Amino acid sequence: MDLFEFPRIPGNGEVQTRNSRNLLGAALTEERAAGLLREKVLRVIFQQGFFKLRDPRIEITRVPGELHLPYWLGFYERNGSVHCRVMDAIRRRMEGAKASAFFEQWLAA
Repeated sequence: MDLFEFPRIPGNGEVQTRNSRNLLGAALTEERAAGLLREKVLRVIFQQGFFKLRDPRIEITRVPGELHLPYWLGFYERNGSVHCRVMDAIRRRMEGAKASAFFEQWLAA
């Protein structure tokens, strides 16, 4: 999934609280999430031409709270099986095969 960037931590008036039974619990440990985030940030930096950067020092600090991002799922049938397509509901952009597989796996569980 893509990185989201906030110029500052959103305040209480800038976020909405919703209750839903369609909520995924955290599946990563804090350490694993930090490692994945570091890899993603490095990939973005190197794609922008900073590949000459030696031993970059990236500090990752966890901000308390939870942030859930909405996705829209569209379902279709192919060869007798149900599949889904995923759209990021904030950016209104289609996600790729990894996101579709993720949600299909979650729904099948």
